[in-house]
Amino acid sequence: MNRQFTEEEMHVADCLQEIQKIINQLHITDESFLEDTKRELPRLTELMEDLEKYTVE
Repeated sequence: MNRQFTEEEMHVADCLQEIQKIINQLHITDESFLEDTKRELPRLTELMEDLEKYTVE
């Protein structure tokens, strides 16, 4: 049975997908790994805080 996803569920899925995309682009073998991670951290933090709105009671 297929169900309609809520707007909140779609937003959470989008956040998780973006987090996954960012993490998948970070490779420890790159010379700029630490710099790249530092650059992406604010966006990852923002996405995690956004997710927290839906998961913390």
